[in-house]
Formats: sequence, structure tokens, C-alpha cells
Amino acid sequence: MKHIQALILLAIFNAALAQSPWPPRLEQGQVWNFVIEVQGQRLAWNVRLGTAQNGIFEAQAQGVDTRAAQVAYFAETLPGTNYKNVLVFDFKAPTTASSVTSPFTCLIQPDGKGTVALAGIPCSATLGSAAAGTSGSASAPIWLKEARKEPVVGQTWRLETFNVAWNLTLSKAESDGFSGSAKIVENRSGDLLPTDWAMRLYYVGRTLRLDVSVGQALISCLLDDQFQNAVDGVLRGEAKLYSQGQQGSRGQSGCRVMLNPR
Repeated sequence: MKHIQALILLAIFNAALAQSPWPPRLEQGQVWNFVIEVQGQRLAWNVRLGTAQNGIFEAQAQGVDTRAAQVAYFAETLPGTNYKNVLVFDFKAPTTASSVTSPFTCLIQPDGKGTVALAGIPCSATLGSAAAGTSGSASAPIWLKEARKEPVVGQTWRLETFNVAWNLTLSKAESDGFSGSAKIVENRSGDLLPTDWAMRLYYVGRTLRLDVSVGQALISCLLDDQFQNAVDGVLRGEAKLYSQGQQGSRGQSGCRVMLNPR
């Protein structure tokens, strides 16, 4: 019996260690690991706190993308809401390629869990850095499945953006999409570009993110819910050009994707 009691006490002690202290004592230089769960995918950022004014910390978040944020603890009622005793993470729009293009705010409760405001998506935060980025199995967006245009290994898609066209070969299924190669087949940009690029297709909720990259250049095309376009075999979205390792996009253009053209 004593052995069982000792195990129970040890489990309680370990759980207490794993949970961040509450109320949180925010300090410059702290790093928080922030996670949201979207349709089986784990999207994570490490959020480093910077300087503070009136208890609101400016922060930098890195993981799925890079973006600025503000972090604050409200012991009393959060203005404009009925919430109190909450830790607020207010994320700005991303400054690098991202499948999460909008700003969003999460209210964290004392148990370290919460929801994204207006979206109802689960989120959590723990003190200390951890693995960041995108993980977890995912499947093609439902609108793509219903259109019977779900991608498979061996298909060739065509991407057109920035006055350049690539043939994309879907070579390998990944847990969150596909990887493969991209070959420029038409170039009306006026720039001398290498022919061979890498490609990556990501599933993120109801969005497709299609990246092509070579060297430090990355072009990211985001394709939101568009059932009828999928039925017709041609998707349309917005693309941004990035220089990897630097913040902010270097250009923006519409993008057009032909699904397995024959």
C-alpha cells in the first residue's frame, strides 16, 4: 500500500512540475511554448518576451512562421470580455511564409489551456522552449476530397505565379502533404532562374499551402477553400516571395495551380 501511495504522490509531484506556475510571472527573456491544434495538426511557436510597457510584453514568435506578438497577464477582468485571471497571447500577422496567415488571440486559463478567440480552436502555453513548427498527421482538405481531386504520388501539377510556370512532381507522401521536385517550364519574368527547384505541399485545415524553393528563394502559394475550382481542376490563390532567413515578403502575386493536367 505504501508503495502505491508513493507512486501516486510521485505522479502528482511530476504533474505539478510540468504545469507552468500560476499566476505567471512574466519577465523579459522568458520563452513560452505556444501550441494550437487544427484538425489533427500541432502548430507550435516558441515565444520570447522582450520589453514591457504597462504589463504588456512585446514578443517574437518563431516556429510555424515568424511573427510579432504581445503577451500579458490579466488578474482582473480583461477589457471588453468577462474573462479574468487569464494569460493573453496576441499574435500579429506573419512576416514569413505561413499557412496561418491571419492574426489571432488566445486566452490561456490557469491550467495552461485555452481557445483562440472567435475561432474556438484549442490552444495551450507552457513556460520553456520546446519543439516548434508543424507536426501530426493530416489529410487533404475536405473540399478537395469531395471534388475527387485528392493528390497521389506520381501526379504532376502545374504552378503559375510571378510570370513563371513550374511542373510539380509529387514524389513522396508526407504526414502533412507531399514533397517532390519542381521544374520551370515557362519563364516570362525577365529574370534568369535555375530550372530545378524543390516543392512541398502542406495540408493545413481547409487550406493548401504549396511551396517551391531554390537556394534562399521561397515562393509560397496559399489556396483556400474552393470546391468548384477543384472540380474544374484549376485552383487560384495568393503567393508571396520570400528570401529565407529574412523577415517579410519580397513580393506578392496571384497564383494558379492546375491539378494533374493531361
